[in-house]
Amino acid sequence: MDQIHQVARLEDLPYSSSPPIEFTYTSPAPFASGKYTWNDPPSFLTPDRPLMANCVYYFRSITFIADIQEVDYVSDIVAIPKFQMYLRGTGKTILFREPIYMVKYFQNFDYRLTWITQKEDDKLYAGFQGLLNQSSGTVGKAAIKLTAIISAQEIVDQGFVKMFKAQYPEVKDRGGY
Repeated sequence: MDQIHQVARLEDLPYSSSPPIEFTYTSPAPFASGKYTWNDPPSFLTPDRPLMANCVYYFRSITFIADIQEVDYVSDIVAIPKFQMYLRGTGKTILFREPIYMVKYFQNFDYRLTWITQKEDDKLYAGFQGLLNQSSGTVGKAAIKLTAIISAQEIVDQGFVKMFKAQYPEVKDRGGY
């Protein structure tokens, strides 16, 4: 039987040794046959600095935007764009249990997720899938870019990392949850 575990509380994080880090994923959908289509194979999710081995990454929130007006985005949806994040490297696992559906733009959408890196070459990958019609607001646009920005804390305090691994051993084994 699966057990449900709470992710560490923000107030319990050792902030003096937990610098913020952001991960960004942008994907253009070219215009073809009256539609803009995202069907990305997973590609690299860019951190704002290199990842460190044996750290806890505590993902806090996601921001989602596109390079068109939100009213055009929402009214042109045919298949709601969804965002999925994956781990490649040690764990090779999906980090989000379910994709996040981008039904509208949002800023700092609360989404808690924890991941422990095993090696410096652990990498995060992401992908969008979805479909928009072209409308009067997007006429002449050769492509529409979707962007997801994930805000996190990089916890390097090894006492916290050790305690976290002892409390949540399945995170160590699976790469994330």
